[in-house]
Amino acid sequence: MLPRMTVRPMKSGEEAEIAALIYRSTNSWYQSKLGHEIFTGKPEDCRIFVDTYEILDPGCCLVAEGEDGKIAGSCFYHPRETHVGLGIMNVVPDQTGKGVAKALLAEVIEKAGDLPVRLLSSALNLESFSLYTRAGFGPVSVYHDMRFPVDHKLPPPPIGPGVVRLANTEHLFGMVDLEEEIAGIRRSKDLSYFLRSQGGHWTTFVHLDPSGKIDGWLASVDHPGCRMLGPGVMRDENAALALIHMQLSQARGGTPVFLIQTHESWLVAELYKWGARNVELHFAQVRGSFSQPQGIIMPSFLPESG
Repeated sequence: MLPRMTVRPMKSGEEAEIAALIYRSTNSWYQSKLGHEIFTGKPEDCRIFVDTYEILDPGCCLVAEGEDGKIAGSCFYHPRETHVGLGIMNVVPDQTGKGVAKALLAEVIEKAGDLPVRLLSSALNLESFSLYTRAGFGPVSVYHDMRFPVDHKLPPPPIGPGVVRLANTEHLFGMVDLEEEIAGIRRSKDLSYFLRSQGGHWTTFVHLDPSGKIDGWLASVDHPGCRMLGPGVMRDENAALALIHMQLSQARGGTPVFLIQTHESWLVAELYKWGARNVELHFAQVRGSFSQPQGIIMPSFLPESG
């Protein structure tokens, strides 16, 4: 443990330092373990994490500060109606193993009170996996991280019942209710933000069944710091494939990654046929109560909720 380490909220003016920490810490781990970096742009690209989280949850970035006054680590947390989401956590590379992440996690757990805490963690990082399991978290789902090769040509859109439409604010309550029904969580703040941000870095589509009812939705972010499909939920594989195809058909600055539950074998097989490749594996972990999903869940890293 760092001597007299203090956990406190991020201060105004520290945003660039936290973004640089996210960039350096993440790249350092992947470079040392796997020989490649995740963020290939500039440290300031990671401002999208800080800026998005501050818009959604002002004051919910925690930093660990050593007695020398320097920031040793950071994490974000997201209080929601049904749970608390634990966002990206990072430690200065030369401060690992000193209890920084443990102190940050303990603070989030205390702030959550009786609410479940949910997160996504890399299956490759056994240090973080152990950190969470020792704190009472348990893995509840395993996800393929998938991506299509650069300049890959998609097949024609799948044919099935229902249609895909660009989401708007009139869809908000139906989207919120569907996620609660399928995933057991409710986060109207996040979904409202996606819909307000249409036309910027975020794009969200809904899938309507033949009766016109929402039976799936899928958001995406396209930014140098994060190119990803998700979050989203769908009642079935038909809605999932239609939404994924529509998102992948949009003009983007790079190839997005997306997460698919490993037990969705038919959906995974179809995506392999399209040309998708595995990139990594992630666990959804929960501390507290958890309901088995009643459909398909595609989580994201921005914002995270598991």
